[in-house]
Amino acid sequence: MSWRFIELPPQDGYHMITSFVSVADYVSRGGKDTLMLFSSKTPFVNVGVHQEVWLEVDLDYTKSHNIPVVRRDLGGGTVVITPGEHDYFIVIREDEAPRNPTELYTKYLTPIVNVLKSYGINATLRDQDIVVNGKKISGNGAMTYEKAVVITGNILMHLDIDLISKCVRVPDEKFRDKMAKDMRDWLTSLENEIGRVPSREELNKKIKEEYEKELGIKFESSSLTPEEIELWDKLAEEKKNEEWIYYRDNRHPDLKTERCVKISSAVALCHLDYKARKLIRITVKIVNKKIQEVSISGDFFIMSPKDFLDYLEDKLTGADPEKIPEIINQTFEEKKPVIFGFTKEDLNTAFQKILEKPEVQEIL
Repeated sequence: MSWRFIELPPQDGYHMITSFVSVADYVSRGGKDTLMLFSSKTPFVNVGVHQEVWLEVDLDYTKSHNIPVVRRDLGGGTVVITPGEHDYFIVIREDEAPRNPTELYTKYLTPIVNVLKSYGINATLRDQDIVVNGKKISGNGAMTYEKAVVITGNILMHLDIDLISKCVRVPDEKFRDKMAKDMRDWLTSLENEIGRVPSREELNKKIKEEYEKELGIKFESSSLTPEEIELWDKLAEEKKNEEWIYYRDNRHPDLKTERCVKISSAVALCHLDYKARKLIRITVKIVNKKIQEVSISGDFFIMSPKDFLDYLEDKLTGADPEKIPEIINQTFEEKKPVIFGFTKEDLNTAFQKILEKPEVQEIL
């Protein structure tokens, strides 16, 4: 089987997060499976599609240092992308991809694991990430786009912990110092592991060889088609729109709280962070014993359907709180979402914990 192998020059953040969409469009229309490699020109903050920016990013710092905040179409957590990483994008036809996320990641990330092992590193796949002795060296995600499946990821070559910690929202500076220390404990890089930063050419050669060997494919060196480039530029421009960047924030402008408060005898506003396999952030406003509004965000992955979160939030709006489990279960049965990071049981548990809060109990 023949794949395209595309090496591109460094890109800005808006082009970084949209490249795979134009390629997925090409693959969906019958084009060849594609592996694309490149890196970022300058740092930017990359927010997951299911996250609220205000909860994740120190906007005062990023704005004062002209660091763009970019919302991608993929799930996962907020990451600070720097020129110190090497990025790969795998785009395949949907009918070739395992539907189970674990099988998908295992099949298409094993070559990256092997590349890292070739440097004498004890690399292993853990969920969708690649770790070295428990420290993450590669973060990855996946999504379905039309008739294609996209797997994106990176190899951390050099870490700028100071910059990363300053871009992420924290309660106070003392916590930021602790977070920077924690990052050094759970992140690593090729530089940290082998004492040098390999050239991108060296990495590309190894990546190409491992994918050919592991998947039994042959690459042909290629470039993007004019149609892909035209669509890519158009999509990158659209991603600069603040309506997109702050989409989830603007969907729930009145739910910006990290507390649980009783506002009156009939109104409560409550936020909960619940750690399932991934983090679920839920904020609920209850008025007169009805759910007036609900926000669900987090660093999980919803591969399909694309609008599942919005649909579920709308289904819950106006409902009696005791009906939450029934609505969640029915919506999962109806939409059959492909989710990595939480289950319907996790979601039910998280909502139950909110309803058990004293501030909520007092108004129910």
